Amino acid sequence: MLAAFIIGVFDGLLENAIALAAFIPVIIGMGGNVGTQSSTIIVRGLATGRVSFENSIKVLLKEMRVGLILGLLYGVLLGVFAIFQFIDTSPLLGLVVGLSICISMILAATIGSLVPLVLNRFEIDPAIATGPFVTTAIDIIGVTFYFLIARALLFAG
Repeated sequence: MLAAFIIGVFDGLLENAIALAAFIPVIIGMGGNVGTQSSTIIVRGLATGRVSFENSIKVLLKEMRVGLILGLLYGVLLGVFAIFQFIDTSPLLGLVVGLSICISMILAATIGSLVPLVLNRFEIDPAIATGPFVTTAIDIIGVTFYFLIARALLFAG
């Protein structure tokens, strides 16, 4: 619901570059997948004892690296796809999509890893509370960054 509100805030952007709308589900979906996977790995690690407060920074950095690698890979692929799919629009659309998916995946891995660690630290069961918080946060942050990057690159000046 909040993601829909954010999309509404940037509706003027969508009116001027309708191709942006085509990638909203991809940005949200890919970020959600990465965040959910990261949180699942951390929750499982906490449950089995492989992840603890002592090694949480190491684990967090590892998940962030995975998000970076996936983000770069999918960012390049989707950026190139955007350029060729919407060849009649600005070539910067590919850069907007590529940067957005990359940033979304890095943030998703970070949030997906950090939330269960923080919840566990406050003695809240991360297996119960992580999912809804992570997916909602990633949706909101991913869409916001997407439109901010689009506004900065496509409509600067």
